Amino acid sequence: MELRTVNTFLHIAELHSFSRAARELGYSQSAVSSQIAQLEAELETPLFDRVGKTVRLTDAGQTFLSYARTLLTTAQQARAALQPAQQVRGTLRVALADSLCSAFLPGLLQRYHALCPQVELVLCTATSDEMLQWLGTNQVDLAYTLDEPLVQPNLVLALDVPEAICFVAPAGHPLAAQKRVSLEELAHQEFLLTERGMSYRDALDQTFAAHQLAVKPYLELGSAALLCQMVERGMGLSFLPEYIVRDALAAGTLARLLVPDCTVTMRRQLFYHRDKWLTPQMKAFIELAQDKNR
Repeated sequence: MELRTVNTFLHIAELHSFSRAARELGYSQSAVSSQIAQLEAELETPLFDRVGKTVRLTDAGQTFLSYARTLLTTAQQARAALQPAQQVRGTLRVALADSLCSAFLPGLLQRYHALCPQVELVLCTATSDEMLQWLGTNQVDLAYTLDEPLVQPNLVLALDVPEAICFVAPAGHPLAAQKRVSLEELAHQEFLLTERGMSYRDALDQTFAAHQLAVKPYLELGSAALLCQMVERGMGLSFLPEYIVRDALAAGTLARLLVPDCTVTMRRQLFYHRDKWLTPQMKAFIELAQDKNR
């Protein structure tokens, strides 16, 4: 039984398609069909039902699935144990929340490249919903989210860190001198906010709505780091992760507003799909991200 054939079987089982598996693996569709035919002959049982364009595991295929995962995982672990980190090759695809890029990515990527210089990194920003969809279709290897706690049975949680979200104002703003600020006061202020659909922006809108109020930003922007800079320039107030504004608060260019009626904490979480084989490049990234928070 060849490992590449087992790998092909797992891709088809995950994607429910011979043609998509072929594209993912860089094989011709006939090569994929030949490999599965060889595997079925070796196991003396059909592994897939092919009805029209639908591909589903047979009962035997479902039974073989867990053994196939174990075979690939064991082989990868053996290779990784014998291979120094600097010789790890391949591609690592990571989807992440925009706000994590400027705060956590530069140092993490610097350490990762020093550890695994042969690995090609492909990074993309997305919403949590998009990331979870991409994990399910094997378009990314890891998803690094900032959101409400995400608990899904098909995901493995590799990192889970609470992150406070706070109101900030330019240094010298009238509200910065107050010990406490009410939502009613904030409702009359000019705001620069992240776009709707982003986790902490939605939490903000929901909090205001619960008090029959609304915050109406004059500018919406996807980049939390850029919003921080604009608030520092005196262009308005914002609601951002504490890790984004920490340096500006320490430098005195921003002031944190205490708003008792709006206390929001999100979770910074790193996931991979439970059916995904934990490659050496994935494992190295996860361990570096975990070390950062120990």
